[in-house]
Amino acid sequence: MLKITGLFAAALLATAPVAFAHGMKHPAPMWRSTQLIGTPVYNTQHQKIGSIAEVLVSPNGHETEAELAIGGFVGGKKDLAVPLDHLKMAGATMSMGHATKADLMAMAPYQEGESGG
Repeated sequence: MLKITGLFAAALLATAPVAFAHGMKHPAPMWRSTQLIGTPVYNTQHQKIGSIAEVLVSPNGHETEAELAIGGFVGGKKDLAVPLDHLKMAGATMSMGHATKADLMAMAPYQEGESGG
């Protein structure tokens, strides 16, 4: 009996990933991380506030952030990490609410090894 149960469990586990993958449906088109890099980010006033420099995923996979390259006034530039869910797809661009370039330049910059947001 124990052997049969073990074989049944092994067969169930072997087919589970396939069954899960076949059942996945997405309500909208998905973007690949490679498509996001370089994508311009605008605010609701249609002002470009930066572009996506990198997509960051925490080691546990639960947190995702976008590293934004923000061009400042008089040539200043900085990178800033924001939660990816703060960005909304808008055609071939991304939108980030009412944030202005000045708002983002006032925030602490992203540094490798830190969490942004």
